[in-house]
Amino acid sequence: MPVSLIVFLLLAGAALAVRHWAAERTRNRALANLDTVLAPESDPPQDAAEKVFPSRYRWLAWAAGAATATALAALTPLALPFALSAGFLTGVLISIAEQSWADRQMAGIETQLADAIDLTVGSLRAGTALLAALENALAASDEPLKSQLGEVIGRIRLGETPAEALMELPERVPLETFRFFALSLAVHWETGGSMAGTLASIGRTVRDRIELSRRVRAQSVEVHTSVVGVFLITYVLALIMWRSNPETVTGFLRSEIGATIAAAAILLQGVGVLWISNMGRVES
Repeated sequence: MPVSLIVFLLLAGAALAVRHWAAERTRNRALANLDTVLAPESDPPQDAAEKVFPSRYRWLAWAAGAATATALAALTPLALPFALSAGFLTGVLISIAEQSWADRQMAGIETQLADAIDLTVGSLRAGTALLAALENALAASDEPLKSQLGEVIGRIRLGETPAEALMELPERVPLETFRFFALSLAVHWETGGSMAGTLASIGRTVRDRIELSRRVRAQSVEVHTSVVGVFLITYVLALIMWRSNPETVTGFLRSEIGATIAAAAILLQGVGVLWISNMGRVES
């Protein structure tokens, strides 16, 4: 494939991505302006992408995969199917790394929530009011929970109804544990009654979810290690074959059938890695 055609396709893809991003940004601004008109007494809503925790970078996998495929096709003599499969595998690996980073962020904030619930329950059983107990838990919390919980308490202090302030918490942190926590507090503020027992049950549920996630990750370590070992063996053998006879290996990869076989192998590797990664995850 000519280099000029590859560059043209790359520029066309980048132009389409920029156009899609601009259209989405315009749509979000229009929806925000509409909400402001419909609810003039409330503060202007923030951008939803800035509120959701953790921040996700799913586009990074697509960009890295496209860049890898383009670089291999333009700068090496390898055939196009081989370059596309290598780009797909690169995107899969980066997507898994990004997902693992997000899972660690969510596990960390869930652990912080469990500790904050325990502190709140202790304060409630000592006779402290609910809002004061939450402030005590806030003082002992760290980021990222500190900013999320502090926004809820600050909005309640400024006069917003507790139910509205609390029910926006699971929108910023879309986890079941935060949904249980916010819903329980919102119902308590509407109906009253003892809250210590309910929060204690929620705290046990959060810790059970954390323990279950840890067990799943521990049991999947062996499978992930095996996959990494197969990857290393495959590419180490390919490197050894290339070093021992570079002309034959290069000619095989440049041929149509060789490029097809190599591309199919890399594509199946990417599909297998993605499949195993999804099987070892616990949905939040």
